Amino acid sequence: MADPLTRPTRPAFAAILAAAALALLVSGCTVHKIDVQQGNVITQEMLEKLENGMEMRRVKQLLGTPLIDDPFHADRWDYVYRYKAGNTDERQSAHVTVYFENGRVSRYDVHLPPPKEADVKKPGSSLRDSGPAGARGGGHAH
Repeated sequence: MADPLTRPTRPAFAAILAAAALALLVSGCTVHKIDVQQGNVITQEMLEKLENGMEMRRVKQLLGTPLIDDPFHADRWDYVYRYKAGNTDERQSAHVTVYFENGRVSRYDVHLPPPKEADVKKPGSSLRDSGPAGARGGGHAH
């Protein structure tokens, strides 16, 4: 026969089980989701510098390597940017297609307008923006 002092009673076992279930439930509420940034950060200021007749290499210097460089359409580069904050529903997107003729920009289409440089969301910004009185950017609450 087991020693009654070492064997948990039914109410004690139920309390331990309830505490474990509560700990699992509460731990699910504290999961940190990461911010996801995909593609090239494109800004309005960058687009203002993009000009018809600009060489392909200059476009790469200005906008970076295109996210989509289709080998079947070498005269078309797609720049796509997406940002989603992990802990909020905050999102940001931009999509620009640049067309070339003879290695130079012939035109570009803005499918989703890019944000201004000052408004670009960056990973971690949703955490920094939650400071006192709506502090933005690199500010830290102490």
